[in-house]
Formats: sequence, C-alpha cells, structure tokens
Amino acid sequence: MSERQRRVDCSTARAVARGINILAVRNRSLALIYMEYKRVPTAVIARVLDNPASRRIPSTEQLISEAITPSPHPKTATS
Repeated sequence: MSERQRRVDCSTARAVARGINILAVRNRSLALIYMEYKRVPTAVIARVLDNPASRRIPSTEQLISEAITPSPHPKTATS
C-alpha cells in the first residue's frame, strides 16, 4: 500500500467525507467553509471540490458516520 493510500489522518478524512456530502447536498461554498473550519489542507480542498470523484473511496464506517441528509425546504404558506 502506498503512503498516499494510508489513512493516517482520520479527522481530515472524515472532514473531507462530510465536505463532499455538503457539496452534493448543498453547494460548493458551504463545503469550502466547512472544510476550512475543519483545517483541511488548502490543496486537498481544491482537489476534492474541483474533482470529487478523485478522492479515495470512503470506508463503510465513514459512509455511515458522515452521512447527512438535506433539511426539508420550508413549505410556502398558502392562504
């Protein structure tokens, strides 16, 4: 296994997984803000936001623990 493939920084891996979920569900700017807040390296943020498919395949545990669901859109009141 190459050094790049080892997951030595689990907190960064989780932050990237959550950032990708935010990107898919919300938008790029929120994903960027979240990953910056979690101190993901700038080069990693740029790479995963520009090409989300280039990131490593998440583990089963990451898929479960980092799953987020979109908030329902507020219903418009009808009178």
